[in-house]
Amino acid sequence: MTDHYAVLGVSRTAGIDEIRRAYRERMRDAHPDSRAGGGPNATPGSAASTSSATQVTRIAEAWSVLSSPQRRAAYDQQVLSRTVAHDITSDRPSPDRINQGRIDPDRVYPPARFPWRFVLTIIGIGAAILIVLHIVGDPMPERGIDGLITAGSCVDFDGIGSAYEVPCNGPHQAVVRELVPFDSPCDSDTTQARDRQGMGTVCLEPLASGDTKGD
Repeated sequence: MTDHYAVLGVSRTAGIDEIRRAYRERMRDAHPDSRAGGGPNATPGSAASTSSATQVTRIAEAWSVLSSPQRRAAYDQQVLSRTVAHDITSDRPSPDRINQGRIDPDRVYPPARFPWRFVLTIIGIGAAILIVLHIVGDPMPERGIDGLITAGSCVDFDGIGSAYEVPCNGPHQAVVRELVPFDSPCDSDTTQARDRQGMGTVCLEPLASGDTKGD
């Protein structure tokens, strides 16, 4: 399982502001035109270009999970469950302990009891947290305009057709599905435009003809 906290370089107790700052820094570092991303002369399909595209995908996935309280809580619960299962399965006598005489290999040991009660309690607590978060809604404040287009951003287009971010609670022409490197294609059911900030290609969710959204 990908460690989203490690991808962004933040602790598991990091707040949303710290996560947002880390996301912006990592995305700039991984951008194909940056020195860390291979530079503007990186050949499409080269090792540097492929590595940059992989980094961008991992960073975007980490931001998508950790920026939402519901998705983050579900991810943390999944990590906890995997950790508990790993600890249980790894608690077995090693050959070294047998050779040192700490365990009698001829003795018949009773089978280990799986801690069902503990696991079910953890699952119940996690489910309760998800239900409460679903009831109260997403407490995240509405994201401001920071000039970085990401999945879910609302955009308009300038005179040359480049996309730039606008508030989602006002009129906007399209919604972003994802941001990909310049040499990567968008899904066939999306349209694409250039990010005015030069961060990559913007893949746009299809909108009905003449549909300019606004609250």
